[in-house]
Amino acid sequence: MTFTSAPNGFTECLHCSVCDPSNGLRVKHACTLISDTVCEPLPGYYCVDLLSNCKKAMKHSSCSPGQYIKQNGTEFRDTVCDDCPGGSYSDGTFCKLHTNCESLDKLTIKEGTDTADAECRNRARSHLLSLIPCGVWSLLFTVIIVIIVKKKKKQNS
Repeated sequence: MTFTSAPNGFTECLHCSVCDPSNGLRVKHACTLISDTVCEPLPGYYCVDLLSNCKKAMKHSSCSPGQYIKQNGTEFRDTVCDDCPGGSYSDGTFCKLHTNCESLDKLTIKEGTDTADAECRNRARSHLLSLIPCGVWSLLFTVIIVIIVKKKKKQNS
């Protein structure tokens, strides 16, 4: 298809621009007899040449692990990333605070990094605490045996 946007001395009309998806583009306004095609970036892309009509677009950058998206990309600007603050981690989207194992009454077995959360585990029960039920049962058993022996002695006398 061709167009002519203003009277000129050309013997032929101009060819309409093509919005090539391999360049990250799609049609915003189709070509008419008096205007050229207007292209725009595909979703997730931004225009890299804004002079007259977007001729090429690039995919928005992804943030790296340990970073977060400070500003989402638009059709005119790439994504802006920034580092997560200390005490937090990220997969590249947003920062999350490290788990505070102690506040959950757990032990920290691995400190958190900028890309991974802290790892916690339950506190081990004290061996003394596990011996208390055994001691109670032993004492109870001993008391029962003593009572039985005393009753038998009383019956035999």
